[in-house]
Amino acid sequence: MKIISAQEAIEIIGPRARIGLGNACAEPQTIIESILKNYDFFDQLDIYGMIHYWINELDCLNINRSIRLNFFMLDKYSSLGISKGYSDYIPCRYSKIPDLFLNKIIKLDVAVISVSIPDSKFFCSLGVSNDFTQAMATSADIVIAEINEKMPKVYGDTWINLKDIDYIIESNRKLPQISSPNLSDTDIQIGNYVSELIDDCSTIQIGIGRLSEAALSCFKDKKRLGIHSGLLPEGIVDLVEKGVIDNSCKGLSNGQIVTTTIIGTDKLYDFVNNNKNVLSYPSSYTHNEIIIAQVQKFNSINSAIQVDFTGQINAETINGVQVSGVGGQSDFICGAALSKGGKSIVLIPSTAKQGQQSRIVPFLDKGSAVTSLRHDIDYVVSEFGIAELKGKPMRARADALIAIAHPKFREMLDKERHRMFPSPIK
Repeated sequence: MKIISAQEAIEIIGPRARIGLGNACAEPQTIIESILKNYDFFDQLDIYGMIHYWINELDCLNINRSIRLNFFMLDKYSSLGISKGYSDYIPCRYSKIPDLFLNKIIKLDVAVISVSIPDSKFFCSLGVSNDFTQAMATSADIVIAEINEKMPKVYGDTWINLKDIDYIIESNRKLPQISSPNLSDTDIQIGNYVSELIDDCSTIQIGIGRLSEAALSCFKDKKRLGIHSGLLPEGIVDLVEKGVIDNSCKGLSNGQIVTTTIIGTDKLYDFVNNNKNVLSYPSSYTHNEIIIAQVQKFNSINSAIQVDFTGQINAETINGVQVSGVGGQSDFICGAALSKGGKSIVLIPSTAKQGQQSRIVPFLDKGSAVTSLRHDIDYVVSEFGIAELKGKPMRARADALIAIAHPKFREMLDKERHRMFPSPIK
């Protein structure tokens, strides 16, 4: 283990390399800053990652396309990069991403991660993002760690020893501050309908995005909820402090929140720091269907871009263009089916394009990804109500979904339903 500067890290990485980056709010900011500063040093730098907050800066610099992104999740900047030729999407369930590195399907020259300061036994915590970071560090030829004094120490299977780190950069940078979004009336109405489906003593998984935050905000009157979730958003903190979340009924890790990625502000980071009631594990554990099956009344709550009459879910593409990723949705929906009393719940605003397009459609758009399969979906929720799909035949599924579509599209949708699934002649 050797302490180096950010500039020295660039030289160690070299002009041609395949590197894995620590994810989300645990991205190694100092090293990323140095990569951007030295972008013209690279002949070809292939980066593997998921959620990152610097891609807009790369878009302005990466004229010669020497830096190429290979991501498991996209945002508007990395999605734009696909059209410009410097980024690409890797379809993979969140639970299976660690295996891609551990089994050398994706071979890394360097893992570039961010960790907490070491404890008395020289172990550093992976902090606010565990997911596939351990797998990258285990499989890469070289590990460069940014040791950040502000990185929380999070418990669980989240430790890396200094002896397993080749180079260290010391840092005292504030972690990315990702505030909860402002919620619209539509968001809140969807959250209220979701709340009707959540029983006391349920365990909740929350997906990323505004609708999931809206659902959380409507759980204030619930009792004895638990959290087993790939993402830990900031709305969790208030519910714990109010006693809504106590994790007493989970059946697995009772009394403790289980997660793999923590996205928020210092309020959330302070909450998880040295909190033995918050456990972080790799996504191969948190998203494992066999693990989820042991959790009682597991409710998966995720959002969608489109849903068709049969209940197929597209949460990744718009007009055939990749704008997001499968993430953990498929893992958690399938896990909910195995959990005793489990439910899979998909949230969707009724319209897109300022109300000009229905998100509930007869068929998914041409080129759309099918993120989740129709036979796995229990409930779809819009601001107009709840469509229960479980156990329903095709015609009844379509009717239930049309009933929660925006009223101005229902007549058109009903005509399509009659064409696809004719009603019996009386």
